[in-house]
Amino acid sequence: MPAPAVFWPTRLGLAFLVLGLITSWRDVHAARSRHTSVFLALGPPFVAASLAAFAGEHFTAAATLAQLVPKWLPERLLIAYFVGVAHLAAAISIVTRRYMRWSALGLVLMFGLFVLLMDLPGAIAHPGVRLSWILVVRETTFAMGGLALFASVTRPHQPRRSEKLAIIASLWIACVLIYYGILHIVYPKFSPGVPDSTLTAAWVPAPLILAYATGILLIVIGLAIFAEKYTSRAAAYGGFLFFVLTLGLYVPQYFLARTVPDQVNAINFVFDTLLFAGTVLVIGKAIADTESPVIPVHGELEGDSGG
Repeated sequence: MPAPAVFWPTRLGLAFLVLGLITSWRDVHAARSRHTSVFLALGPPFVAASLAAFAGEHFTAAATLAQLVPKWLPERLLIAYFVGVAHLAAAISIVTRRYMRWSALGLVLMFGLFVLLMDLPGAIAHPGVRLSWILVVRETTFAMGGLALFASVTRPHQPRRSEKLAIIASLWIACVLIYYGILHIVYPKFSPGVPDSTLTAAWVPAPLILAYATGILLIVIGLAIFAEKYTSRAAAYGGFLFFVLTLGLYVPQYFLARTVPDQVNAINFVFDTLLFAGTVLVIGKAIADTESPVIPVHGELEGDSGG
């Protein structure tokens, strides 16, 4: 049996991915009827699977993750467990399509606190460390994904506010994709996808060409998102690109890993990249929703029962 730090993140991630794909069939059907990208409907399942996997990591490696909590906060171990519970609760909310307004706002708050309490202070303290700013941008992007999810589930009741939130999230992700693309071109030796400080694995063929190609595609997609006519379609391509990188590079890396630390590192790459893919798709769907007529809702909001 795999070590708990490997077993629970992978099993939870896969289980919630399957459940999310099953419960998102209505969104897939709706996308087909609106002639928008079906891939945009896969954003929430990708997000839920990643959150569930990270919940498993918090439950099995809480003592290690507690060291990342600012030292001035009390009960750091308890906070690590609480974050795991929050991740799992959000994942359950997304796959069951219940209380999604609150889970979306919770994601905005959680990732926003990560930025304000850990990532931004670290970047300010070490402004010359490239990874510090990458973490700030990455966690802020995940918060924007929560904002976009909130925009989608509240659109039937608040269409104007929803549209404004979706536009804010789309402008942010466009800038981030361009920024990521530039980093890939300037630092091509590092693993493609969500920028990191880890070198591309030795087994990957033509790593420099892959990095340059990824960087160029990210820049083109980011620029296309700025064009109102292509925003949602470009976001679909962006999410698809990160999904392909997840399957093509980081899932194989998991199976090639020989030690538990290497497997845990591979799991982090798989679900970090999948979470980013889901975030881009969620933002794209929020924009696509603004292009469709608002259907008046009486009673509870679909996909947000009990909220």
